[in-house]
Amino acid sequence: MLENPKVSLPLELKENVIEQTPASLAYKLVSAEQVRQHELTAAASLECTSFALMQRAGAAVMHCIQTYYPLAEKILVLVGGGNNAGDGYIVASLARLHGLNVILASADPTHTLSSDALKAQQLWQQGDGLVLNWQEVDFREYDLLVDALLGTGLQGVIRSPMQDVIKQVNLSTIPVVSIDLPSGLHADTGAPLPIAVEAERTVTFVAIKPGLVTGIGKHFCGQLLLDELAIGKPFFALVKAQANLISWATLTKLADRQNHANKGKFGRLVCFGGNKGMAGAVCLSATAALRSGAGLVKVFCHEHSQVVVATSQPEIMLQIETGIAAIKSALEWSTCLVLGPGLGTDQWAKSLFEHVLAYLQHTEKPIVIDADGLNLLAKRYEAKQVINLGHCVLTPHPGEAARLLGVTVPEIEQDRYAACQAIASRYQAVCVLKGAGTIICHPHNSEDCYVCADGNPGMATAGMGDVLSGVIGAMLGLGMSGQIAANYGVCLHAAAGDRVASEYGQRGMIASDLFQPLRVLLNYR
Repeated sequence: MLENPKVSLPLELKENVIEQTPASLAYKLVSAEQVRQHELTAAASLECTSFALMQRAGAAVMHCIQTYYPLAEKILVLVGGGNNAGDGYIVASLARLHGLNVILASADPTHTLSSDALKAQQLWQQGDGLVLNWQEVDFREYDLLVDALLGTGLQGVIRSPMQDVIKQVNLSTIPVVSIDLPSGLHADTGAPLPIAVEAERTVTFVAIKPGLVTGIGKHFCGQLLLDELAIGKPFFALVKAQANLISWATLTKLADRQNHANKGKFGRLVCFGGNKGMAGAVCLSATAALRSGAGLVKVFCHEHSQVVVATSQPEIMLQIETGIAAIKSALEWSTCLVLGPGLGTDQWAKSLFEHVLAYLQHTEKPIVIDADGLNLLAKRYEAKQVINLGHCVLTPHPGEAARLLGVTVPEIEQDRYAACQAIASRYQAVCVLKGAGTIICHPHNSEDCYVCADGNPGMATAGMGDVLSGVIGAMLGLGMSGQIAANYGVCLHAAAGDRVASEYGQRGMIASDLFQPLRVLLNYR
């Protein structure tokens, strides 16, 4: 019979986990190797055996099935040859105990399991459970598929027949629940090797692995559920987090404004950009900064864009004069800067960019560099020109990140954590690598890494990056350090996108939709 472990229920990442699990536990991202090294020690400290831990994992998956698939009657459990297979056998046994019609199939029925996985297999067989070859099974006959093919120990490229099994899983139309992580996914980077199961839900154990919350890894995981298997506290006493998962709801609420405050106390931000035909980008950035609490916002743009800027938002100040003296005047007036929205790469843009960078060599003013500002920065690095950015936040999307490092976009996406840290180190600036699960890295501390849990695919639309640069610029204007401003700005921006999506849906979202939610989120938690 199964032992009766005390199971901690899986918690949905983001809102539920924020309300029910201490951030000190749930939001630490830990490598797969750290889990393998320390989970048994943590379990032993609570007198929990390794097999009882496996049973807790199986019970967590069974809870997921009962919660999200209450009408599922026929379940197919696919197992491989490692400990992940043991979890699968436990799930199959539990599902059978609950009266469900369960079929268990193996990628290689001739493979001999060992240790706890063998014990779980024997438990299944003691109840006359069969182990079929996956090729004998018609996936279309089942209501739900449980993926227990490959675990976190996967290294290198998956080969046949496992590739064939995963392809068949992804071709099926039935929902998939993956155990610990989707089979074929690198736990620490989120990259498929080179193929991975596309799960509808993933139940991960003990701690969240970095690859499950950023880039394409989020796609393969579907909805991510965490179960600490009741060993979270002793486990985290043994390990140091690789990164931290943050959200707007977990960040400390901004302090209330003092009654006698004036607009000058909340930053004088200048947004440099808005070349000919690209005024909209700098308008979005400037308006977002105002809606995020900046006290004064001024735009320095191309003279052909001034009418558009002047009529876009009456609260935006406009630097009408052009030329070197006007650039210097705007820089000296400012307390913080945004450089890049709608900047372009022509001679006007290059001249403006160089004057701003020259000014930064002799000042401590914080700056956000985005869009074409990043492309010009990459060219400067290629030319081996000296770069001293001071207090700077860089906000590249994967394409801009590739140019900053002189690599390809697939190389960036292969390991987003390494890419973000490499940019931060190369340019000695805080780096915000945008995308699903935006990553934020500090230049002087590789352990000071954060991943944003907020955001949704509806935000993949023109102008969202311009809005983000304005939000981060506003945070800098409040006196935050680059790292803190990036954390607050990224999470606020993403949470605003989630607010829009929850009310109107993801499709059709545009960047300016975020303005009102930005204000609401800043004032009401």
